[in-house]
Amino acid sequence: MELTITEFVMWVLIGSAGLVMACALLSRYLHGRVERRGLLRRVICRLCLHAFEDSSRDRVVKCPACGALTGKARR
Repeated sequence: MELTITEFVMWVLIGSAGLVMACALLSRYLHGRVERRGLLRRVICRLCLHAFEDSSRDRVVKCPACGALTGKARR
């Protein structure tokens, strides 16, 4: 089986396009995971409405802006 230059270029272009699509899909998936984790750690103070992230597992956290105790929402 011989491969002409036209067929070779076609296969290289198809392979490159497939690789770009796979990288794009992987990037979007990983970015979505990071966004979901950020939303799960986000807490909004009920007193001053300051939004902040807290990665601890405590159900009640202290607001860094006003010092009020704020409960995390269940998700």
